[in-house]
Amino acid sequence: MPGGTPAGEVLTVIMKIATLMLTITLVSSTIQASGGRALDPGEHSKGAAKVVLATITAVDSAFGENAYGDQLIMSDVTVRVEETMKGVHEGSLVMAIEGGTVGELTLAVSDMPTMEKGQRAVLFLSTAPGGGYVPSGRGAGVVEIDANDRAVGSDLTLNDIRAAVKAAQARGNQ
Repeated sequence: MPGGTPAGEVLTVIMKIATLMLTITLVSSTIQASGGRALDPGEHSKGAAKVVLATITAVDSAFGENAYGDQLIMSDVTVRVEETMKGVHEGSLVMAIEGGTVGELTLAVSDMPTMEKGQRAVLFLSTAPGGGYVPSGRGAGVVEIDANDRAVGSDLTLNDIRAAVKAAQARGNQ
């Protein structure tokens, strides 16, 4: 085609524009996290030391003390890591959360999720002062994933979350 662009080059440009538009849309999308707050997965991954897709294998609750010295029920949530989106991969890890059940006494913490064996979630994790992990942003750091790989309470898919976390890292927003 004299004076024009070959069809292959035009298609390449269109695909690059479409990919850029999709990335912008995903990064700006928000989802409801388990804590009830809107969460931008790319933005939230900036403050997290680790982002993983995991399945809960055990929840062990006991009376304990939180980081502020409050005496309450604490739960150690053991997870099997299926995928690491950010940070060093570990096959399994333990995340501490406030709340749980000891005997007949249950403590439900308003901004923390209730964790159950078999549940799948994307976890945005921070390192706890004494070691181990806690959800980054409290309950906002737990995004439950349903059987169709969708974030519960959202129209975003697991792939959308992956892309947003990856895009944030590519921009240097570790």
